[in-house]
Amino acid sequence: MENQVTTNEILEAINHFAEKVDERFDKVDDRFDRLEGRMDNVEGRLNKVEGKMDIIEGRLDRIEANMVTKEYLDDKLADLRGDMVVLTRKEDHKLTALVEILAAKNVITPEESARIISMEPFGKTI
Repeated sequence: MENQVTTNEILEAINHFAEKVDERFDKVDDRFDRLEGRMDNVEGRLNKVEGKMDIIEGRLDRIEANMVTKEYLDDKLADLRGDMVVLTRKEDHKLTALVEILAAKNVITPEESARIISMEPFGKTI
């Protein structure tokens, strides 16, 4: 009978086992609480990053809205070039008229007149 276990011993063993299980669950709960705190910290940091990304996205949208495209710039430069050609041609007509007047009054020689008129950008031969 010495080897027989009493009911009290069984209850004590079950109680001891239950206490150990409770301790382990408490440790697991503590770990989960710490992990939850870390996750809250990470979530807060991600929210800050998301806010910054929203600001950057808004700034990029404004830049894209105001940005000049290559096609637009090419068109504007072509228009400017055309305007400059028209203005230069008007000046050339004035210069040609002046040279003809000077040549008619014998202020410059016909060779000098021909040389001036043949100069770029709209040179002509007389």
